[in-house]
Amino acid sequence: MKRFVDLKTRFSSVHDLMKFRVTEILLVSTPYDGFVLEEDGQLSEQIYNQFADLSIPIIPRIHRVTCLEEAFAELQTRTFHLIITMSRISDMSSFEFEKALKDSYPDIPIVMLSYDRLTAGMIARIRKNTCINRVFYWSGDSKILLAIIKYIEDRHNVEADSKQGVQAILLVDDSPVYYSQILPIIYTEILTQTRYLVTHAMNISHGLLRVRLRPKILLAETYEEAMEIITQYRHSLLGVISDVKFPKDGEMNPSAGIELARTVRQMITDFPFLLQSEEMENAAKAKEINVHFLDKNSPNLLHDLRTFILTNYGFGSFVFKYPDGRIIAEATDITDLERIIRDLPDESLYYHAVNNHFSRWFRARTEFEVAEKLRYIDAADFLNISDIRTYILEVLKAYFQRYQSGVILDFESLSQKNLENAFIKLGSGSLGGKARGIAFINSLITKAHLADKYEDIKVKVPRSFVICSEVFEQFLENNNLYDFTANTNDEEEIARKFLDAELPVVIQKNLYVLIEYIKCPLAVRSSSILEDSRVLPFAGIYKTYVVPNSHNDPAIRFKQLSDAVKLVFASVFYASPRQYAQNADIRIEEEKMAVLIQELVGERYEDLYYPVISGVAQSYNFYPYYPMKPEEGTVSLALGLGKAIVEGERVYRFSPAHPKMNLLYASPEDYLKKSQNTFYAINLAASSDITLCANDNYSYEKVPISRADKDNTLEYIGSTYSSENNCIYDNVTLKGPKLVTFSPILKYNRLPLINIIKDLLRLGKQSFGADVEIEFAVNIPKDKNKPKEFYFLQIRPMVVGREAFEVSLDVQQEILCSSHRTIGNGFYQNIHDIIFVNPKTFELKDSVQIACEIGELNNVLYKEGRRCILIGFGRVGTSDRWLGIPLAWSQMSQTQIIVEVDTMELQPEPSLGSHFFHNLTATNMGYFHIQYNNESEDRIDWNWLLSQPVLQQTEHVMLIRRDEPFLVKIDGRSFKGIIYK
Repeated sequence: MKRFVDLKTRFSSVHDLMKFRVTEILLVSTPYDGFVLEEDGQLSEQIYNQFADLSIPIIPRIHRVTCLEEAFAELQTRTFHLIITMSRISDMSSFEFEKALKDSYPDIPIVMLSYDRLTAGMIARIRKNTCINRVFYWSGDSKILLAIIKYIEDRHNVEADSKQGVQAILLVDDSPVYYSQILPIIYTEILTQTRYLVTHAMNISHGLLRVRLRPKILLAETYEEAMEIITQYRHSLLGVISDVKFPKDGEMNPSAGIELARTVRQMITDFPFLLQSEEMENAAKAKEINVHFLDKNSPNLLHDLRTFILTNYGFGSFVFKYPDGRIIAEATDITDLERIIRDLPDESLYYHAVNNHFSRWFRARTEFEVAEKLRYIDAADFLNISDIRTYILEVLKAYFQRYQSGVILDFESLSQKNLENAFIKLGSGSLGGKARGIAFINSLITKAHLADKYEDIKVKVPRSFVICSEVFEQFLENNNLYDFTANTNDEEEIARKFLDAELPVVIQKNLYVLIEYIKCPLAVRSSSILEDSRVLPFAGIYKTYVVPNSHNDPAIRFKQLSDAVKLVFASVFYASPRQYAQNADIRIEEEKMAVLIQELVGERYEDLYYPVISGVAQSYNFYPYYPMKPEEGTVSLALGLGKAIVEGERVYRFSPAHPKMNLLYASPEDYLKKSQNTFYAINLAASSDITLCANDNYSYEKVPISRADKDNTLEYIGSTYSSENNCIYDNVTLKGPKLVTFSPILKYNRLPLINIIKDLLRLGKQSFGADVEIEFAVNIPKDKNKPKEFYFLQIRPMVVGREAFEVSLDVQQEILCSSHRTIGNGFYQNIHDIIFVNPKTFELKDSVQIACEIGELNNVLYKEGRRCILIGFGRVGTSDRWLGIPLAWSQMSQTQIIVEVDTMELQPEPSLGSHFFHNLTATNMGYFHIQYNNESEDRIDWNWLLSQPVLQQTEHVMLIRRDEPFLVKIDGRSFKGIIYK
């Protein structure tokens, strides 16, 4: 009994734990960065949702500023515990911003958060500048902010808290990218362990106590820093997770982790130590010293690391075994543990008790009192094993008496919510980039009072439902899909496997409520954490599925919606995302998928469903001509669904600063021939009984403009061509072929569309601190008494502004290709291969076959890890085979430079499909457009190309390679570029 009293006295001081809390944070960032990290200020919601509804007692408050002057003004108003600076705010060469803050407030930790993967030299400079305590990398996962907060708290509290029995895990790694991935995983697992205790506590105070007792996470970047921590906290460490290569004695040491493991093994014998490395020869070294090893190149690295933590730190289920390793049963929680112990074979009970397994499992769950009572059970203290069992059960009984079991959470089901104007989250985790942009602009519309600003038209976002990113992880885990996705590249097989899997039950229930409430078609869109980021947009890489939601049977509508969600999940593992991620030097396993479900904007016209106007507006114009300026932006408009725009088909493009400028067509007949003559709609009749598959084009139907004329949807956007006068008249009441000119809006302002676009581009650019692209749709109801509706669909930052230096172009050297219409900036010097379409055999009717042949040669380079110059005719990547070569991203993944060449018969506008342009600029690809009959500036030397030795060729495509690399120069300021021989 005395033992119990002593323990009670010892743990009464637990309320003094975690004295330092980060409650006030100064964030120095652009408005959009601030919104992303705070999730529109809902940091409280993030903490509860992302960390398993834990009752965190103190919610940090973020104060955002945009410059040094504002920072100092804010620091004078209150006490701050943490300063986070975004790397784009700072001068990365001088760190003057951080130095100024540190000089004035030396006790406040400063963390730098970077979008870019910093070079080794830059990391070294950051470490030398004591003004920055740590640098972290943000890939789009909002958990990193919470991990930073907890890390800063742990670093301050570990010395005092470890004296009260609180344990710690040490992470040793010098790569900000890597430890920024790992820390959120470790914190998530640790905090998840307390969920049961929090939700089953007698009251809130007991639940909060469990959070305070969680293990600390410590971080070291050098051998010396790691040894100092190990020496000081050796009796409190749960384990060490270490890289093999990191600095020791001031220099990078390829065996520092091995040496650290040997030293720790001598200090602490039975201790979980994990080594990680990209060099597989280190696996044998780890085995020699009896420590665990993980291959950093493994496609399942993050999953394997999580498994290691669960298995070795007591965080996972308690696995009951015989002494020889045979598994008997598994306890997922303390209730299961007690039930199994009652009937557990004696030899298994004795094995776990005397080896301290029960104590370690409870200690990992912050139940120190129980852990201490079960620690090192000595058989000599008991008459027999039955007494040991009785003792353990009594300890557990006392534990249960302290907590209420089976507490029911207060959950308001989706059917009880007001869905009319809602932006609803399903599940927990991140919203993802696309959904976050929608949430951000929705708040912006409200704050700027744009909703009712314009006469006769409402500005809004469609009703949106976001299945958050942790549902994706739960889906993969529950259906054992991690190993499957790592071992197959067959997209059809992946799609089938995902369709056969089950969504979490709660999500299924929510989706069923959704389809019963909403009667119009639904767009099921990807919203991954990397999507629509500043530097890596993943634009158009993932799938979007349109669910008709028109069948009479709700069970069929539900199946179509849930299948669409599963297929969006599956698209993470298709070839295009994998290769896109590889080119960007990230692992696809970093990606986590949220799913955005939105009402499809439009009206029903018999069996078709479509909006009158879809559009994409960009605040930066890559191809201005007089009097346009790049900073004035550009807008693309189309009749029907926006698929025509994002895939680079014939649409209407103009400058919002000069909306009345006529397009550069030679004649009205030329306008009739080259303007939009078909549009996309959803065929509700044809798609109501469809079965979803990997191909996302099943529900779209391409119909002629005459159908829109029949539906009376051309009033605001159409004109009529008169063959008698060879003229175009800006109304649709006359007889003759109809054209999509948008003249009633652009010339006669029938709708204030231009003003709305300008306002949104201005607000978006101000908030992002960068150029932006927005997608929108305009619904013009058939009922004339209803107001028109401008729907904001998406916003993303544009990756421009990298033209930081002027590139000198030498026209005296031998030139293979030159253009005055380029994208990119800088030098490309390590390309030895060119894939080009043979000009002698090219015919547009073969464009689909040519795309397959380019993909075949691209695969050759993919296996060899080589990049190339790709030269083709018309638009590359268009979905319209009659405008160019309809390449998928996976068929051109090895391309570093794209050259699009006009012919006499094929002279489309440059590739302005938004998805194409975003991915091109984000991955630092170069782009050339060679206009026809413009010998003074644009040219390509076909004779030289055709004279080169061919490495491999198909019917229409050739691959040439030479030892000496080609030199490519692009000047982003003048839009001129040259490829030298």
